[in-house]
Amino acid sequence: MKPTIFILTGLFCLIQTVSFAQNVDTPKDSIYWGTEKLDMLIQIKDYHNLTKDDQVIALLKDFQSRVGEIQEGVPSTPYHIKYISQKQVEILASPIIKSFTISEEKGLSTDFQHRAIVRDARGRYHIELGFNDISEIVAADFPGIITGITAQLPQKDRHLRYLKYNLDENKQLNLTQNRASGYLDMLSLMAGVGANVYKNQFLTDITGEIGLQLNHKGILRNQFYVSNNLMFSFDAESSAVINNFTNIGYRRNFSNQKDKPNWLGVEIGTLTKRSGDLFQPNTMRLGMNWNAGKNITISPQLYFNGLFQQVSPGLRIGIGL
Repeated sequence: MKPTIFILTGLFCLIQTVSFAQNVDTPKDSIYWGTEKLDMLIQIKDYHNLTKDDQVIALLKDFQSRVGEIQEGVPSTPYHIKYISQKQVEILASPIIKSFTISEEKGLSTDFQHRAIVRDARGRYHIELGFNDISEIVAADFPGIITGITAQLPQKDRHLRYLKYNLDENKQLNLTQNRASGYLDMLSLMAGVGANVYKNQFLTDITGEIGLQLNHKGILRNQFYVSNNLMFSFDAESSAVINNFTNIGYRRNFSNQKDKPNWLGVEIGTLTKRSGDLFQPNTMRLGMNWNAGKNITISPQLYFNGLFQQVSPGLRIGIGL
């Protein structure tokens, strides 16, 4: 039994390493704040991170001090500034001479002539600033702005959010909000076929599954499901022997790309239809499942025969599910 556990533990560690190795930016919440002289768009993994520390304030104050040092050297033509905290400041000519926004409220309005992109060294925050005069950045009260934003943040939400702050006629900060990607939670129905190896025997199966997939910040992240696994083998007279397992399970998507999911999960099943002598009565099954590629799954398993009287390893490779 010990070698089996060691093998399964090694496979689990390998799968986790593959799953966590992806380094792709996740979708981010967006927070917009704007006046007639300056606007700011903050993109952050979770908007409630603004309440946990003062890193955004420190980043903006550091950028503000750098701008104060270079403001005499900016060109008179449209430009944008790129700033990476403690690493680099660049002033680049803008390819856009002038841009306009069309809206029902304001009709045709001129956008800000210059822009700045501010990032921290670890890539946690992406901030864009629009302005016509660089002195507006130097004079801005960024601690007060961020404090005003955090004071009106809505409750923590697992859905991707767009929050917009504007000053009204009385200079009061108003918040409007929406879910940028909707709710995205969904029911899933899936089916597939598989090849199994158990006790040196080869078995094929037909599997069906119904699940609930839950979205987190714009990506389907968690899945709870019930599946049915109909397994076929043949006896010495070439007659079909059919056994059925019913399972409940959980999967988590470790990918940060919507179109390239990477699901890793665990499930437990019980023998609900038995024929032949391959499985003992009351057999239970514990397994992992990993989406190894498009429509390919790998599932190392442990079978507990006869109410945990005997433990045997198994392996399933599935197509479709």
